[in-house]
Amino acid sequence: MRTWILAGLLMACSAPEGTPVESILGDLNFHYGKTITVRTKLASGARCRVGDEEGEWKTYCKDCQYCRGPLVVSPDGERSENELDWPMILGGTWEYQDIRCKGPLDEIVCYPFVPGRTYVIRGVLERHQPPRLLVNKWWAVD
Repeated sequence: MRTWILAGLLMACSAPEGTPVESILGDLNFHYGKTITVRTKLASGARCRVGDEEGEWKTYCKDCQYCRGPLVVSPDGERSENELDWPMILGGTWEYQDIRCKGPLDEIVCYPFVPGRTYVIRGVLERHQPPRLLVNKWWAVD
């Protein structure tokens, strides 16, 4: 009896398998409005601007002072700095803070995730351009 209880507790704490993000991206229309559990790597979608309040937002610039943007689902785990195509972004809040990347250039912090790591993320997929996954729960895999 104790073995079954211990096994049940261990299974409750581990991350679910999650659907590979490539499967979800391949048929977005089917998944819109539904709660999905996806397995993916994340990348920063932060764009930077020159100056404090004024300036043109760019994906990368040499003299940027401040950056902000969404966390982006990265099917291949790699994103170039000039890549504008975001297949899916994360949205919502976690522990009363926005899920996003922000900060000075070379000091960008993505809350609550670490870009480049693999996660299993559960949330509702919204029909936006780009598609937005409103995060309900998540697990770090590696």
